[in-house]
Amino acid sequence: MKKSRKKIYRMIRTIFGVTVVGAAAWFYLGSYGVVASPFDVIRGKGFLEGATARNADSYSDSSSERLPDIPDEEDQTEETGAAVVTPTPAPEPLEPSWQIENVPHIYQYDDYPTGCESVSTVIALQYSGIDISVDTFIDDYLTIGTLWENSEGQIVGPDMDDAYIGDPRSVHGCGCNAPAIVKAVRKLLPGTGNKVLNLTGMEMEDLCRDYICQDIPVILWATIGMQEWTETITWEIENGAGTVTFYSAEHCLVLTGYDEEFYYFSDPASREEIKGYEKEAVEKAYDKLGCQAVAILPPEEEEN
Repeated sequence: MKKSRKKIYRMIRTIFGVTVVGAAAWFYLGSYGVVASPFDVIRGKGFLEGATARNADSYSDSSSERLPDIPDEEDQTEETGAAVVTPTPAPEPLEPSWQIENVPHIYQYDDYPTGCESVSTVIALQYSGIDISVDTFIDDYLTIGTLWENSEGQIVGPDMDDAYIGDPRSVHGCGCNAPAIVKAVRKLLPGTGNKVLNLTGMEMEDLCRDYICQDIPVILWATIGMQEWTETITWEIENGAGTVTFYSAEHCLVLTGYDEEFYYFSDPASREEIKGYEKEAVEKAYDKLGCQAVAILPPEEEEN
């Protein structure tokens, strides 16, 4: 009899111990979302449902971890439900050759020996339908800056992005960059319907595809005759923003066409109305001058 009671007591203690350990494990795992906690079960959630809900909440509250977005139905295929990825369209193939007709030509050396930027800009403006002379552009719209020597013997002057440096009617003038031309053109465009774009940074092929093949000439910075240069002038920018280096062979001309071997220009430095230069030489000079380019767009045609 005593042995039977001892057996019963041992069984009760074993069952009780197992129950306590199991309950403790349930609470412990439930607190980490591995399974639903006893409270979730009481509220009517399934054994794993509560854990799934809390894990989802932990993602939605986190700034560094997010559940992956589910594509909308229209972005999924009917057969598999996989997301449909729309590829980036490839650029249109470049025409093998193109030449814009009737682009004006102005020879610079008679009156503007260092004014190639102004002459090229007027060529593009005239082609786009704006009646303006080189003298009017220089005198009324182009910002002119000068160089001087400070008390420390340093040459100081404006940034070429802001102004033309020197006198474009003198052999001692320097030049200016694309932003200075864009700023000048914007002054005269109101009321014309034309637009000016700074295309600096574009590849030559893209300039040809996007503008030349649309019969829009491009003002382009390169070198005289696409030659390499050695002489430079450097000065301190007057507001202390750094230095400017001007290359003596810097040149500005108007891109009007191309073929397999050459790019064609209305070149103010040439007496020829259409001047061709080998592609490799043009691309090298264009790159050295910072891939600077500007286009003047004609007025948009009104739809009837």
